[in-house]
Parts: sequence; C-alpha cells; structure tokens
Amino acid sequence: MNMEEIFDKLTEYTLALKAGLDTTTQANERPLITGRLAAAAEIFALLHDAGSLESVQELVKSEVRAHGWSFISGKAGEKIAIKWVAFTNAIGEEQ
Repeated sequence: MNMEEIFDKLTEYTLALKAGLDTTTQANERPLITGRLAAAAEIFALLHDAGSLESVQELVKSEVRAHGWSFISGKAGEKIAIKWVAFTNAIGEEQ
C-alpha cells in the first residue's frame, strides 16, 4: 500500500475517533478516545515528517496493546475498531 492510501486509512480512523468522542454517553470513554486521538495525530505527524513506516512502528505497537486493553461501547466503538484494524493492516502491523 502506498503512503497516500495509508494516510487515507489513518484519516478514516481519526474521523471515527472524533465521531465516537462526539457521540459517547460514557464519561469513562472520553479520556480513552482523547488519548487515541492524540496518538493518531502523533502517528500522522511522524509519517508526514519521516515518510516511513519505521517512524511509527513502536507507537503503533503501543496502540495495538491499548486497543486490546480497553473497550469503547456501541456502534462508534465498533467503527473505531474496524477502522483501526484497516489502518494497522495497511501498514502491515499484526493485531
């Protein structure tokens, strides 16, 4: 997958996170989603700056673990999970 397609997947994931933050009724989910939004922004910046997947490898691995430890409820949570897997698949990171 080329870098443009990877940025597209990351954008879809980021927008799913934003939608989840806007619609969640669970106060305990807000910090989780906000943290993931911050990580998505960092991943974007590192990819943009370095132009290589190696620049985000450790951060993505950390986020893979974080997704396994926490759960975001409802349809927004399902969409976030689907978009995250699509992004990690695009960069070749195992779940």
